[in-house]
Amino acid sequence: MFRRQLLRTALAVLVATLAAAGVQLTTGAPAAAVRTVYYDASRTGEFRTNFDQAAQIWNSRVSTVRLQPGTPASITIYVDDGWPRAQPTGLGSGRIWMGRTAVNQGYDRNRIAAHELGHILGLPDRRTGLCSDLMSGSSAPVSCRNANPSTAEASRVNSLFAGTLAPPASTTYTWSGASDIGPTVVGGRPATENYPFMVYVSGCTGTLIKANWAVTAKHCSTPSSVRVGSVNRTSGGTVVRVTRAVNHPSVDVKLLQLASSVSYAPAPIPTTSSAVGTATRIIGWGQTCARPGCGSAPAVANELDTSIVADSRCSGINGPYEICTNNTSGACYGDSGGPQVRRVNGAWNVIGATSRAGNNNSTCATGPSIYVDLPSIRSWINTQVGGLLV
Repeated sequence: MFRRQLLRTALAVLVATLAAAGVQLTTGAPAAAVRTVYYDASRTGEFRTNFDQAAQIWNSRVSTVRLQPGTPASITIYVDDGWPRAQPTGLGSGRIWMGRTAVNQGYDRNRIAAHELGHILGLPDRRTGLCSDLMSGSSAPVSCRNANPSTAEASRVNSLFAGTLAPPASTTYTWSGASDIGPTVVGGRPATENYPFMVYVSGCTGTLIKANWAVTAKHCSTPSSVRVGSVNRTSGGTVVRVTRAVNHPSVDVKLLQLASSVSYAPAPIPTTSSAVGTATRIIGWGQTCARPGCGSAPAVANELDTSIVADSRCSGINGPYEICTNNTSGACYGDSGGPQVRRVNGAWNVIGATSRAGNNNSTCATGPSIYVDLPSIRSWINTQVGGLLV
């Protein structure tokens, strides 16, 4: 017995001596190689430390991948005023946006950062509502402060980077609860800003043009209330009762008077919509696919950068009062009444309200779209809302 103990002691000393000299002894199957993934959080402003802490959390719980700040980076992280979201482009690569909307609603910064990194590490959303599940995201209560992956989540990441599991197909994940959001305003992207002038109009979209007035499409039904000031149609902003609707006598525009003024900044209506070729943006809660009835509306409004095209591209357009808008990707069902905006002196101005397809096709994004030219009826709007349009 004493002899066996002596042999074990001698072996331990030998192993330690060889290790100090840089020699590794293998006693079983070789360990999986650790992959280093570099991330760039230099564009995250006040949230940079949160991503550094989230990376340390992941490093302490997985063994097949290590997250390190550095360049060239395979993960690029940004910050904006929208919802947090992740766009994986491969296992261990992609883009993350740290959106202030979730932080402003009280969600924990470290939890958001670790959750979004989890998507880049191959984990999809699992909206279980459990705080113990990191990938439950916003389905867990706002009070949840857990930024640690569960044992199952960490194990899955280890398996993915060890090559024993196939990573999921790339998609866009958004914190807001609209699970696995694909492009809406067909071909667009989740809102990159929390546009204060957005108005959700029960199946349509609208724009705040005065503290107590919104504009939408005449063909939309008049709701009893609207949500103002949030890009999420299910939360945030302010819900306000609608007291009156005023239809334009000839074009597809409806004005909604609100029961009280709101504190969100309206979108100004400029004096002209601008010329063919002008860059514009369309925003709305339209369905995520092109055919009628093929899908429901997402919770988060989507945006698409587009442009004004010649009236000749749109069939049945009323040229003096409508805008033909490039739409090989573009507006769809649920976007009706929503804003077409352009930059004026650095600020978004609303120039159009979504009306209809410009090629008489019921399938969206097959041709240009027609928007009512709001500057062309600005004097009528001003009269109806009591003047002082911004």
